[in-house]
Amino acid sequence: MNENVEVSIKKGMLFKFYYNNRLITYDCSPVSGKEVVMIDGEVISESKSYKMSSSHEFVLDGKAAKINLSLKGFTKNVTICEFFVAGELINAYQLTYGSKGNIPLMARIIMLIIAATIGWFYASQVIDEWLAFAIAIIPSVAIMFKFEKPNWTCEDLLKS
Repeated sequence: MNENVEVSIKKGMLFKFYYNNRLITYDCSPVSGKEVVMIDGEVISESKSYKMSSSHEFVLDGKAAKINLSLKGFTKNVTICEFFVAGELINAYQLTYGSKGNIPLMARIIMLIIAATIGWFYASQVIDEWLAFAIAIIPSVAIMFKFEKPNWTCEDLLKS
């Protein structure tokens, strides 16, 4: 990803910023909602948030500092983390989530056959609606996890 940004489904996101030879880290988890800001390993701000944006204000070397995290919508899959000192943008990272890989033609044909079969059994009233839905969802999710690979890209907005 990037030496200053780490992302994992289990641990969340970790952003590292440097200012006057000091390491400022922002660790956040969308699963637990926990957010922690540290300066040189010492916790200086901690909160819990499930909002689309979050902000932490603190003092760094006698100056007002702030870290902003914002999600730019669920459909765009873009997260931006910005670090300010004395109102000046020091650094910003943009994470974009997408997927790589294509579902092979044979897997698509199999899904189409399964869908047609489920439709026929449901139309014939052999199976209930909930069972038809469950039978359709299970192979769809399995195929998606098998062939679609999650992909995070990170862009340093100040180096662009």
